Amino acid sequence: MTQIPTFLDFEASSLSPHSYPIEVAWSLEDNTIEAHLISPAGIESWTDWDSAAEQVHTIPREQLLTDGKPPQFICNRMNEQLAGKLVYTDAPKFDGMWLSKLFSVCDGITPKFQLKHIDELLVSMICPGIAGRTSGLIKIEELKREAREQKSTQHRASWDVEYLVLLWRLALVETKNP
Repeated sequence: MTQIPTFLDFEASSLSPHSYPIEVAWSLEDNTIEAHLISPAGIESWTDWDSAAEQVHTIPREQLLTDGKPPQFICNRMNEQLAGKLVYTDAPKFDGMWLSKLFSVCDGITPKFQLKHIDELLVSMICPGIAGRTSGLIKIEELKREAREQKSTQHRASWDVEYLVLLWRLALVETKNP
């Protein structure tokens, strides 16, 4: 049986440079997804909030304060679960920024895993050699459309991780049935 790669996604307070992570989810090899709301309580620099972003992710800031876990807990949990792994995301620029912001408020803790773009994984699966690379990239875009069509329109970190797992599964089927 093929081992399932690890995927990760963040939701954030906005898309501005001053945004901060409000939810994180990641997948595990056993096909489970772990997700946590992140509390901004006591973090003075985490004040940026975009009501338009809230309409997309549907997480009110008040819910983060009541149901969110402290960043220290989440950083420790992520390192416990993801240590030594390559973790794939479809937006490493943003997810990397929010990962850095999350760990920056946890004294002395650094991520023990590395983020990579899911496209790197998909390219290595579908077009491992130089020959056929263009058609492989076209196929990857087709698989992304198919995965989006199969998922609901909900926008939360766990849903986005489910989308990434589905995308990987579709690519896996493609490699077995070219």
